[in-house]
Amino acid sequence: MSTSFSELLRLDPLTGCKTFLGFLETLTLNSLPDGLTDERSRFIEGKYRINASCFSAIMFVDMNDLRTLNKTKGRAYGDSALRWMGILLQEESNNEAYRLGGDDFAVLLKIGAREGHLELVQRVLKRMDLEARLLGFPNTAADIALIFFDQTPTSLDTILMQMGEAMEKVKNNRELSFMLFNPTDFKIHPQSPDTWKSNSDSDVSYSMRWLSIKNIYQVLEMGRMLDKTQQEVYTDSISGLPNLKAALLNMEKAIQNSVVSHKPFSVLMIDGDNIRAYNSINYAAGDEMIRDMSFVFKDNLRPTDFVARWRVGDEFIVILPDTAIEGAKIIGERFRLAVKEASRSWRFPVTISIGIASYPTHGDNIDALIDKAESATKRAKDQGKNQVVLAD
Repeated sequence: MSTSFSELLRLDPLTGCKTFLGFLETLTLNSLPDGLTDERSRFIEGKYRINASCFSAIMFVDMNDLRTLNKTKGRAYGDSALRWMGILLQEESNNEAYRLGGDDFAVLLKIGAREGHLELVQRVLKRMDLEARLLGFPNTAADIALIFFDQTPTSLDTILMQMGEAMEKVKNNRELSFMLFNPTDFKIHPQSPDTWKSNSDSDVSYSMRWLSIKNIYQVLEMGRMLDKTQQEVYTDSISGLPNLKAALLNMEKAIQNSVVSHKPFSVLMIDGDNIRAYNSINYAAGDEMIRDMSFVFKDNLRPTDFVARWRVGDEFIVILPDTAIEGAKIIGERFRLAVKEASRSWRFPVTISIGIASYPTHGDNIDALIDKAESATKRAKDQGKNQVVLAD
């Protein structure tokens, strides 16, 4: 497993763009009010507020004739066209692109001059026109609505309805495949999802076609619930650190990254020394020691490092990206000294033994690296404990 389920929810595997869930969460990031627990009420009351200070426009893109491509050249060819669109939008905008579903994409444009946003759209259209011919699009590859926003906070449902209305106007204009819109150009005002009209209403037909607006709050809640489940699955309940499953996932990612970057990474296998004194009091005392040791490890990590509880007891694993064996030994010594010093104020002072293995020197797969690191930890124990030993 190379990507967590939580990440997959926010990454479209076909195009490499962020998903609709990722789009909604980006818009509502840190904008939800406190004190409201009912998600449906929060949405209906327009409480999903958007802080427009983080972006000034949305480039909303709807591909044309994808169904024709799928029918005449096969779905695999249509999928390649979707991938092309995702790559084009991200390369030209130098921003995250979001696939909202089907053949619809959006790019959030950061604060900047309108002229810059207009120039971006022109570049996109020019490249789109040139490359679409090679892909065999029968007409203009896509329609684009560039929607400007002022800095006044607004609601999520307002933005989504305005996006739908804007694209509806572009689609109805046979002469233009691109139009720009200002906040004053829209007539639609948010209503309760239960009162939104069906697809037969011409003003909202496009909105209701490209997303199920009345279920937006359910999409956001689904993301949060699955994240919570994911956290429970990959978190150790005692230490609060990632658990064995998370460590194995991280090691697989580390190997993949090293294959691409041609840089090594190292693993520290840590085992506590003489901690039976804690368990002799009770298991609660042992758990307290595990938590205290976890805090020490987290305090001494670099931003890119990863620490997890390994199996059970007082075993831990640290993964050090872009770190050769020599650098890993320095970090291991820092961990060893930090635990020794911090534990002076605990119920009983403790020490740790550390074994180090490095990819690819000591193995090119997870099992080989773990075996080498654990063997080095055992030698550290046999040689007197409270030391760092490198794998053979």
